[in-house]
Amino acid sequence: MLERFSLLHTADVDEFRVAVGQYLTPHKLAPAGRVATLENDLAMAALGPVTLVYGRNAGAVLQVQLTEQVDYYDVNLALAGTNLVRTGGEEVLLDARTAGILSPRMLASMQLSDGYRQLHVRVERYALERQLEELLGRPVPGPIRFRPGMDLTDPAAASWSQAVQLLVRDLNEPAGLAGTAAGPSWAAFLMTGLLLAQPHNYTGELEQRRSGPRRPASVKRVLDLIERDPSAALPLDRLALAAGVTARSLQRYFKEYVGCSPQAYLRSVRLARAHEELKSAPPGTTVADIAFNWGFTHLPRFASAYQERYGVPPSATLRGT
Repeated sequence: MLERFSLLHTADVDEFRVAVGQYLTPHKLAPAGRVATLENDLAMAALGPVTLVYGRNAGAVLQVQLTEQVDYYDVNLALAGTNLVRTGGEEVLLDARTAGILSPRMLASMQLSDGYRQLHVRVERYALERQLEELLGRPVPGPIRFRPGMDLTDPAAASWSQAVQLLVRDLNEPAGLAGTAAGPSWAAFLMTGLLLAQPHNYTGELEQRRSGPRRPASVKRVLDLIERDPSAALPLDRLALAAGVTARSLQRYFKEYVGCSPQAYLRSVRLARAHEELKSAPPGTTVADIAFNWGFTHLPRFASAYQERYGVPPSATLRGT
């Protein structure tokens, strides 16, 4: 698995833990029970915002505890053996029929069987959320929350998993297309496929958009108002007045038909407009100028929200780096 991209072969658990932590999330790692001769392998191949990380452990059951929250999306495919994943009160046993998905801000513990072989498909948060924005045609204000267990007997999930395996085989070929300019297309294909194959908190809206049901007129009026002038002062009471409903009803409608609150949607639109202006700003423009133009009065908070969404600080976009 990813033989051309091998990084490590070791019997030292700590060396393996440190190396894996560089490409995934820092964690504690310790053998559990009887320990034979340990063998650990690590390989990694990156395609822009999508990274494949292969790991193998043999000689002991391993206990894993993440020490930091995940800040990306991680699909964990079991190639051999099992992995018992616990996160947020849920428990998923990863095997040939079930994959696991960790979403941003999650903590997890894992128990890897002796002889466990795994492939992590790491997808950067900013990239997957931008891909979802393209599918929805609107900004996405919060992290995507996938169902932790991925049923690989489901036709869509099975097709996605087979696409990952095809990518791995292509990467192992020196003349494979994934190592050329076609690489970014692979990443976009896998991100779109994941969003369509695995249930998450935006799945209902994706299905609605594909089947074409109409949003209530009250919601549409607010969306139009925000899109027309997101830099304007648009407190909740003004949005409710434009919608012709109470503030509480508007919030309920937005959650049902848009997937977020009106204010969260407004912040996302403002971030998107600031992003576009940062990319084309004339010399002499500052980040603060653009942030204030789009209604952000707290510059550090704007910079933090921008980096979380786009993967770089706003100053980097302004400089074109």
